Amino acid sequence: MIVLQCPVCHNTLYSDGVSLQCRSHHTFDISRYHYVNLAMDNRSSKKHHGDDRAMVLARSSFLNEGYYEPFRKLVVDTARGYLHPEDNLIDIGCGEGYYTDLLQRETDTSVLGIDISKEALREAYKRNHDLLLAVAGASAVPVPDASAHMIVNLFAPCFPEEFHRVLLPGGILLRGVPLEDHLWELKCAVYDEPYRNPKPETHLEHFEYLYQKEIRYEIRLEDPQDIQNLFKMTPYYYKTGAKDQEKLNRLSSLQTKLGFAVQVYRKAD
Repeated sequence: MIVLQCPVCHNTLYSDGVSLQCRSHHTFDISRYHYVNLAMDNRSSKKHHGDDRAMVLARSSFLNEGYYEPFRKLVVDTARGYLHPEDNLIDIGCGEGYYTDLLQRETDTSVLGIDISKEALREAYKRNHDLLLAVAGASAVPVPDASAHMIVNLFAPCFPEEFHRVLLPGGILLRGVPLEDHLWELKCAVYDEPYRNPKPETHLEHFEYLYQKEIRYEIRLEDPQDIQNLFKMTPYYYKTGAKDQEKLNRLSSLQTKLGFAVQVYRKAD
């Protein structure tokens, strides 16, 4: 079972059903979407943190159509090879829970999903009521040292030193990263000078690189809304001007390459 710790004093948090509290009486309310906010830098701030509602809903809608299902199955199948019943798994940067949901349902483990976006965690709860969810950053995971058997980190910021702290000896880290030609045709449709993704790096401080599994395939989008949702769920959307964004509005269909890698690491001594 995963134990959450207080981000203020690092003591264990206990639930009374409506909040979490430590022995120092620091209290954190459980939201109606069953996540708890343990991110100290945004508990009282009204500033937006993480993906906003439009981006989260676009991603949920797109993923629910099954376009990324082969990659999701690859992630879960890879994770299952290292896990035993009752192990602890943390999905760091879990977003709306598309991958976290299947990991929880098919690995028979205790799963914690963390993300800095409250909007994303609301969708994660709607997807799977059994998930343990917390607002927190990848650089300050609210769990004790050596408390997780596996960390899953898909398309999210990676903090090797913190992940090393959180994992048990011999613990496994699964990273999901895009390959060079991922979404190439989408980029070509938007940009005059599209660029390929950099080749995924394999070296990671504090970890032993084991291997990488890759999956490549193409999808065809016949619904203009699916095209828009795909674009909105990428980092490109907020970095692209209105003129380039308008190019997508003229597309009635799009066929594009997808390319993912699951990188497998073991915690080094």
